[in-house]
Amino acid sequence: MDISFDNDTSKSARLRRELRNPSLLTIFLIVTVVCVVIFAPFAPGWISTTKESFADIAKKKEITEASMSSLTSIVPSQISPWLATQANTMINAEGPLDWKVVSFRRGPCSGGNLSQLPAGKYSDSIGTACVELDRIQQLYSGKCFRASDCTVPEVAKEEISAAIGNVWEAFSDAGFVLPYDVIEQ
Repeated sequence: MDISFDNDTSKSARLRRELRNPSLLTIFLIVTVVCVVIFAPFAPGWISTTKESFADIAKKKEITEASMSSLTSIVPSQISPWLATQANTMINAEGPLDWKVVSFRRGPCSGGNLSQLPAGKYSDSIGTACVELDRIQQLYSGKCFRASDCTVPEVAKEEISAAIGNVWEAFSDAGFVLPYDVIEQ
């Protein structure tokens, strides 16, 4: 009996030997090629969705940064409308970025900024509203954790409206008025 080994060096022979006894590298390459072939039709949709999502995130970030301006540029009469805008965004939230539109612990609601307001019913109302809105935001954040099923409970909407209602009451008691959008004749 003759034991012989035919060492054919042609490309087809080497490929046949590699497929009969594949190395780990060959298995990895085959699996990678199969995955690329299977998932390639879905890639354009994933890429466009990702681009849109990043654009939305950037837009929301710009809005949030614009909303978080410091108290030095916000006079006391502008804090109530700012809080109302943030509260309305939370009430109409369609995703986590809308629900957590702003932190009610920092920015105009930080303790240092609130201490700069003149003492009285208005500043107490603003401080209470900031604490309440932060509590509501934290308490119900689980209901709006994913964008696909972000539903703000009616109880949360009522609590937000009540907190902002107290601010508007103090706002009018302090003698502040909202600017008119239309020029009166």
